[in-house]
Amino acid sequence: MDVKSLENIAGVKKDLEVLIGRENVSTNFYTVSEYCMNHVAKNIFAMSKHKPFIVARPISMAQLIAVVKYANQEEIPIFLRGGGTGYSGGEVPTSSGIVIELTGLNKVKSVDSRSRHVVCEAGITVKDLNTFLMDNYNLWWPHDPGSRDWATVGGSIATLGCGAYTTKYGYAPASVTYMKIVTPEGEIIELGSKIRNDMTCYNMIDLFASSEGTLGIILEASLKVFPIPKHRDLVIGVFETFKEAVDTCFSIADSGLYPESLMMEDSLRFVLEGLAPHIDIDDPSVKRLQLDRREAVVIVSYGGLESFVKACRSETAQIMLSKGGIIVDDKRIVDAYWKSKTELPSWSKEMPGVRVHSFVPAIPLNVATDFNAKYNQLIGELGLNKGGARYYVVLPWMECTVSPTAIFDDNDPNSVAAYEEFTRRFSEYVRGIDGAPASTTGVGMRLLDIVEKLTARSQLTIARKIKSCIDPKNILCPDKKFRSG
Repeated sequence: MDVKSLENIAGVKKDLEVLIGRENVSTNFYTVSEYCMNHVAKNIFAMSKHKPFIVARPISMAQLIAVVKYANQEEIPIFLRGGGTGYSGGEVPTSSGIVIELTGLNKVKSVDSRSRHVVCEAGITVKDLNTFLMDNYNLWWPHDPGSRDWATVGGSIATLGCGAYTTKYGYAPASVTYMKIVTPEGEIIELGSKIRNDMTCYNMIDLFASSEGTLGIILEASLKVFPIPKHRDLVIGVFETFKEAVDTCFSIADSGLYPESLMMEDSLRFVLEGLAPHIDIDDPSVKRLQLDRREAVVIVSYGGLESFVKACRSETAQIMLSKGGIIVDDKRIVDAYWKSKTELPSWSKEMPGVRVHSFVPAIPLNVATDFNAKYNQLIGELGLNKGGARYYVVLPWMECTVSPTAIFDDNDPNSVAAYEEFTRRFSEYVRGIDGAPASTTGVGMRLLDIVEKLTARSQLTIARKIKSCIDPKNILCPDKKFRSG
């Protein structure tokens, strides 16, 4: 069906209203998060460029299946939207069609507190899921992104979501043991069990979990959950050089310590996002740290029995000191940082006229010092404003997912062009140091050209074969993750 005219769009809207109810069909997104509006630059993703489209918000499995079958029959492209918090435009339509907003599928289906599994629908937010688990079972899903208030479970899984506790528990899909998927034809397939390493068939959980909605729609997932730690404590060290911070991370891992969270930040990110929301940066206790003269901060947290946590914290502090670090011993500063990291959205909601934006690569930890220098270099050369960088260290792999941020005026075409050039040049650099230009948040639509250029032809060929086999009509999220042909 040609859906490029408003007349045909009106017909599609009417058909969908019959299928799932008028109240569940719209010509606009049902929810647009404050997080999305602050981070996602409209002049980069150009949401108005590919209109008209219809938004369907199914609230049951039957409704979702009905929409997908209708779209498949009429050969109308489908685009998937969770909380709309991604940096890469994964939820933005690349053509006219149907946007399925999955936030209506937000139920917790079951909890097995003995085996520590929860089955939930994909549209529930990370915050709502964890609030439910904590209040009723003293359990939690250890995925804690800055977008927790809006990010959905399905979106987190489909884009390799990363957060404060990725160090110990891995990216969001690492805790998935089972998924219920809606295929492009509207059929239901079930993958996995309660066993994470189920090799009865191909490892299709990881395939679908990294597909960004291009192969199937995650309807439900079974997640491994954990008891809330009885005690948690942090140790924060400030370092004169970035190299000292990197060496400290290696030494912590080499010692046998296994923190739940191991992060590095440049001093600017630590101050702007970590301290400024809760404490005056001119406070004498902050001034004493001389953060304007120091390049990096290492943040480490442990959870468990109090005696265990205290012992780990003490050993970590000794390692930091041996590497030239200064331990932050003011509890107000430590608490302010952790409150910002685990309770607030990333960055301020009140930044009119500017956007804070990241592309989120993954790199080997051993090249982090050079990576940080390259970040500073490109920001300066392209005339962008620096927002600082955070490095989530993932154990035991000794790699890190990084969010190097830039602050720019979304209404200034020159600033937008400079940011796009920043992304292109930095991506080429990342590939050259054996990193991945697209890590958590995915490829979406913004990194398509970069992926085409930097990914091996053979890898793209097999990816396209998988896509064409599972989705022969190319209905699901066309021209997302990689170009269709």
